[in-house]
Amino acid sequence: MKLVMPHYCENFRCIADKCRDNCCIGWEIDIDLKTYDFYMSQKGDFGDRLKKNINHDTPCFILSENERCPFLNENNLCDIIINLGEDSLCQICSDHPRYFEWFDGICEGGTGLSCEESARLILSDKKLFSTFEKEIEDFDCDEYESDLYELLNSAREDIIRKLEDESISLENRVKTVLIFGSQLQENIDNFEYSLPRFCDVSAEKKVDISKIYSFLKTLEPMDEKWTAYLDKTDTLPAKAINADVYHYLKNICVYLVWRYFLKGVFSGEILSYIKLMAISFIVLKDMLSKSDLSFESCVEIAKNYSKEIEYSEDNLNEILDKTYELEMFSTASLISFLEE
Repeated sequence: MKLVMPHYCENFRCIADKCRDNCCIGWEIDIDLKTYDFYMSQKGDFGDRLKKNINHDTPCFILSENERCPFLNENNLCDIIINLGEDSLCQICSDHPRYFEWFDGICEGGTGLSCEESARLILSDKKLFSTFEKEIEDFDCDEYESDLYELLNSAREDIIRKLEDESISLENRVKTVLIFGSQLQENIDNFEYSLPRFCDVSAEKKVDISKIYSFLKTLEPMDEKWTAYLDKTDTLPAKAINADVYHYLKNICVYLVWRYFLKGVFSGEILSYIKLMAISFIVLKDMLSKSDLSFESCVEIAKNYSKEIEYSEDNLNEILDKTYELEMFSTASLISFLEE
């Protein structure tokens, strides 16, 4: 089986104690059974400490009152790595912030935007999107139609190329991809496995972005500060954004298409993933335009957005569902935000 990942993932390295938003704080950390058995086999004082700080029913680590992993020391370094080595981490700690999707003979992956160091790599990347491969052990995957896989794989390549086409504005690129996705979904629904053409249309009305902020505030926040941030940002005046910020936004759009679009092979549903990309572009463009436009501010905002939207399964599913239910998330309404 081949593991296929974006080229920038080769440069990812955890920055450990230098991270401002440590993934060992505020997250439930499940322990896979293989690692659990290994931890239970440890002797001495550290073995006793492991047994004491694990919920043996789940199993998972027992977080402290301030939601820190019990093995994250005062220097924000991992005592398990210090005592047992990096290979002793449980699967979720070893993988994070990497994500994976399994297909027949291929595992696709990447590093998630919710990690600040990964966000730096994604936003700052100057190359056209490409991937690298390596051999890994085989894994099973859910069943899907091979013809649909070939169609969506080809469509995703076309979409990424369109998003990287700097001969037109990024707003226009996102708009044409949104229209393309709508037409592709119609083809799939009619069992017509063919690619539509990229084309352009104009929206008839403009939707108030405050409605999107209001919707985001109905979601369950991962961080209690998020709702206050949404309230404040909604009222701030927007500034014109520069070419660098547009580049960051383009890279985020490509990241979202790479990560989510091919999931549609299991359900035949791809339009909600395209709308997720368009909604994210619209919201993040507005958020970044109300920041100081520095690179680190853009990283922080993108990372926090990803944490709240992508890394809450309930919030992500709620957005995907509402792309079909709410008028403001209709294709026509989203296009209105992308009119120049």
